Amino acid sequence: MAALIECGLLQVVGPEPQVRTDPTGACFLIGSATIPGKRTRTTSLIEARIPKPDLKHSANPLLCFLVETGQCRPYHIPDPDGAYESGGLDVTPRPYRLIDAAGVPHSRRFVYGPPTESVFWFLNETIRPGIGSMILEDADAISRAALTC
Repeated sequence: MAALIECGLLQVVGPEPQVRTDPTGACFLIGSATIPGKRTRTTSLIEARIPKPDLKHSANPLLCFLVETGQCRPYHIPDPDGAYESGGLDVTPRPYRLIDAAGVPHSRRFVYGPPTESVFWFLNETIRPGIGSMILEDADAISRAALTC
């Protein structure tokens, strides 16, 4: 990807992409909601992103039920002005037990992967031989904890 960027074949537009079709229909107009004023015209578009989690607007019936019944809560990133609600699920440190609306971890509910995006980063790392992998280590820790429930 770095080589494609360096040779001018790939341009990264930034977070929260906004895509529109050109009024003539000849190309796409692409920009970022967080980088105002900059638009790129292109005839090719590759959307290669993972949408950020949004617990309060999820269409997942299980997550909706857990939110409505107070059995989970969104993760808040500490901020000098209070806290920023990230949209990911709030969990304990590894083995990532689900935390309810009152702040109590559930002894038998664990969260793994994309629902914890913004609590943890680089969840889509590639597993490589001979190198410790957070994905595998997390799965192992959750499995071990689940066996003791």
